[in-house]
Amino acid sequence: MKKGLISLVAAASLICSTTLISTPSFAGTVQAKGNTEVTLYGFVRSMFSWNTQMSNDPDHSNMPIPDHYTYDYNKTKAQANALWSRLGLKFKNKDANLSGRIEGDFAHSSDFRLRLAYIKHDFCNFYVIVGQDWVIEEMHASIDPTAHHVAGFDEALKRQPQVQVGSKIDLGSADIDIALAFEYGAKKAVGKEVNRVVIPYPVARAVLHFNTGFGSPAQIYAWGSLIPVHITTGSLNDKSKTSYAFGTGIKLPVSILTFGFNYKYEYGAVGYAGLTNFSPKSWYDSNGAKATKTNAFNINLIVKPVSNIAIGAEYDSVEFKNNDVFANGDKPKVDTYLGIIKVKTTKYTTLAFEYRHIRAKKFDAIPDINVNDNDFSGNQIFVLCKYVF
Repeated sequence: MKKGLISLVAAASLICSTTLISTPSFAGTVQAKGNTEVTLYGFVRSMFSWNTQMSNDPDHSNMPIPDHYTYDYNKTKAQANALWSRLGLKFKNKDANLSGRIEGDFAHSSDFRLRLAYIKHDFCNFYVIVGQDWVIEEMHASIDPTAHHVAGFDEALKRQPQVQVGSKIDLGSADIDIALAFEYGAKKAVGKEVNRVVIPYPVARAVLHFNTGFGSPAQIYAWGSLIPVHITTGSLNDKSKTSYAFGTGIKLPVSILTFGFNYKYEYGAVGYAGLTNFSPKSWYDSNGAKATKTNAFNINLIVKPVSNIAIGAEYDSVEFKNNDVFANGDKPKVDTYLGIIKVKTTKYTTLAFEYRHIRAKKFDAIPDINVNDNDFSGNQIFVLCKYVF
């Protein structure tokens, strides 16, 4: 009896072992209806921060608190979250030349926020994207690894519903990506003065990739947007105006160094600068509609002494101008200095450290924002842990 029981257990164990070993793994790509391949992807990211004299919710801030805000002045706040963990599905149908994504995260706390949802149809030498994707103007110009980037380059409109057409042109030792889109982010680009949008605004972009012989291919880009809106501010009621913006930049790898420079200009469209607090209006009523003009630039450098370590530094500056409205003709300005260290701890995980010092000047020149401080600054420290799958 014992021998029979032992034999039965052994046989069962053998069957179970064989079943476990031979069961196929469905990690990665799976087959869906209509010959569509679906791939699960995403990452888990935890972010810890320490903020001194930073405004609003510190994890969502790139602006310091003015000194006269005595209840928060020179106080440190610690925060942590994992809300920007991301989950997405890529899909591809070779028979129909279709691909696309559905992607979300938890940035709104318990809500699952839709980030991307689009289809891409590939033709002979061009493509068409329909749905919500990254806007053409977003070039990820800062080396900052956090979810909320520095003043001047923390665009309010990162992803928007759109129709985009693009192509890649092969130039031999170089290639150029060109794209034209009609986007629906006018209210975020211009701001709260917009009371209606009649048409989607057109945007164009070109990105040149070329070999330099010094390392990885270099990149030069340029984009421009034209934003017709109707604004209501002061005595202006449903006034038809056209805002616009353009940007350009270069990314130049040389051996273990990567140099970057980016510039953007905005006319009546301060949303591209992305100040989290004390932002001026895009348009003011001053004997007619007067636009705020914005100049922003940054310069950065990344060094990779070994394959799994990157050290970087960046200087960002954004300045606002509206001689018809700002007191004394002042030009409010924000300067940000940051340093980062990224360590790739495994093939799938990264640990990142960042320090920022932010200084704001002449914001008391902007009407109706109650800053009353000509020069104020703050500091931030971030630690991020990210696992990509």
